[in-house]
Amino acid sequence: MPDADSYEWHPAPCPECADPAARLAPGDSDRADILLCSRCLVHGRLPYRDPAEIRACLPFGVRLAMRGEVLHIGVPVTPHGLNAYTRAVVDLATERGFVAVWRPSRRRHEVIVAAPRPDGAWGWIEVGARSGKILRAAVYPHGRGRPGMRAAGSRAVRQLVERLPIPGAAARPDVPAGKAADGFS
Repeated sequence: MPDADSYEWHPAPCPECADPAARLAPGDSDRADILLCSRCLVHGRLPYRDPAEIRACLPFGVRLAMRGEVLHIGVPVTPHGLNAYTRAVVDLATERGFVAVWRPSRRRHEVIVAAPRPDGAWGWIEVGARSGKILRAAVYPHGRGRPGMRAAGSRAVRQLVERLPIPGAAARPDVPAGKAADGFS
């Protein structure tokens, strides 16, 4: 089991646009706690962000820190013993713009997958600690207050992750409007 204080650091996503190319850096304000999103102006959104707002959108267990004038999030290190398919499914979720936070244990590991917006998709994937295989998942594609979906088995969980609406897709010009509205095609 990894040390509880070890984290992997990645640039923090903007909760408004969730653009993977976006960077949150200090803006031209005299307040040090206000950050500027480098991509939100392209999307026509208000560019200033408060780190407290960003922290509220992210799952429990994530840390925030400024590194080289860019806000970064720290997520607990991935547990050892995962098979390649499990890693690929979690990598797929992070490539699609979700934040993955591991909660390791002796019997079953759990990875919380959440969009960096309060109304975005979130859920959990359960992984066997000894086998490293995906067991099951539950996902709420349109936020915590909406109905969820469940899947059992690694292939069904991968299909569920592929069907999740991409965070910030409505604000991104490269995603067709029909897909951004409901997230499913």
